Order: sequence, then structure tokens, then C-alpha cells
Amino acid sequence: MKTVPILNLKGGVAKTSTAVNLAAILAGDYKKRVLLVDADSQCNTTEFFGGDPAAGSLADVLRHEYDGGVYAASCIQASNFPGVDLLAGDDSLMDLDLTKAETGTAKAAVLRDMALLLAEEDRYDVCIVDCPPAFNAASAAALAASDEVIIPIKLDAFSLRGMTNLLRQLANARTINPALRLSGILPTMWYRSRRIQEAEETLRGSGLPVFPHIRRTDKVDEMTFDQEPLIVCNPRCAACVDYRRFIREWLNLGGGAAYV
Repeated sequence: MKTVPILNLKGGVAKTSTAVNLAAILAGDYKKRVLLVDADSQCNTTEFFGGDPAAGSLADVLRHEYDGGVYAASCIQASNFPGVDLLAGDDSLMDLDLTKAETGTAKAAVLRDMALLLAEEDRYDVCIVDCPPAFNAASAAALAASDEVIIPIKLDAFSLRGMTNLLRQLANARTINPALRLSGILPTMWYRSRRIQEAEETLRGSGLPVFPHIRRTDKVDEMTFDQEPLIVCNPRCAACVDYRRFIREWLNLGGGAAYV
């Protein structure tokens, strides 16, 4: 089982849209067994897939006494999309970040242990983690468990400047997980504009791995009202076509073989 966080320190770059559509396309098109972990205190992924935090959430897992990931695995629930299971988030993740992370009560190894346990049981092919726009207890747990990282990025000056800090933080994370690699950067909300095209060319010339871009479309916002991934509610829209293209490339690289 591969564990792949969708991570960026900046909000509004389509992390959740990427996580939910990646999960749905892997399950729907490729019949992969997918576990989706909601590590964001906004809990949009949990809401989107009909999760119930009362059945056990990531915050509960991070507070639980060490047991080798057994309790974490017991908190997994079925989502409303076939082939996708969910470890729910809830808003108490915010309290955990504020009160527990510095004291060490939030156990960063718990997702790694859960991933190892699930791999031994052969329950899933891939675990996707929808990370918050911050390095905190939940994202630290995700990075400790992960094989590789996918970074969605909006092609604006703020996001491009923030890449340096994000890559430095990933390098720091390798002190606890030396196997962690950057799978690639995913430009999102792309539209035809001289500045956007120049920004994409700059990114592709940086030496970092860059996936095909995801075009901007209103259908992504409509998806959140429908609470259905794009392959269900708008399979022919530009973003769904692009997410499928991105996932084909990712899978062709080993699903995905990490680069950097």
C-alpha cells in the first residue's frame, strides 16, 4: 500500500478537490482499493464522502495511547463512494494542534503504524491523505507514514514563492522519514493567460517534477454542492479530463514512483 499526502502550506490550491477526485478515479476507473484520510480540521473531505466523525476520527487516533495502529485501523469507515474507505477528520484536530502537538501527546508515528498494519492485511492499494495548509500534528503524522508527496499548486506569485519554504520543510521531514520523496507538483486551476503560461514554464524549468495541469472550471465548485466526484457528476468537464490524464501519468510512473 502506498501512502500519499496531498500537501501544500497555502490554502485555496485545490488540495481537497485533488484528494477526492484522485480517490474516486483510482477506485472507479482502476478498481483500486482506496483509503482516504481527512487530516484537515475543516473536514471537507469527510463531509463530501458522507463520513461520521463520531465513529472515530483522526483526532481520536492521535490522542489514543500507542497500540501499533490497531485503534486507527478500527476507526476506518465506508464512504458513500464504492471502493473508497475513510478515516474521518473533525474540528477537534484544531484543538489538538493548539494543545497537544508541542507536548508530544500527538503521536506522529500512528499513521505509519496503521499503514504498516493495513499493508500486512492487504486491505488497500493506496492511502491518500488530505492535509491541512500547515505543518502541524496531523500533517507530521501523514509525512511520517508516506512514501511520496503530491503538491497541488495554483500558478500565482504567492504560491511560487512559497515553494521554497515547502521544499525545505519536506527536507526536514526526511529526518524522521528518510524514504519520503516528492512525486510531483500538480498545477491546478489553470487557465489560458500569458502570466499563467509563463509561471508554468518557470515551474517546469525548475528541475522539479511537474504533472500535467488541471484546468479551471466551475464544475469543480458545483461538485461540492452535488457531493459527487467529477467522474460521477461531470465526467466530460475539463477538470475531470485533466485529473484522469494526471492519474494516468502518475500510475505509469509506478503509481507513482517517487522522484526527488
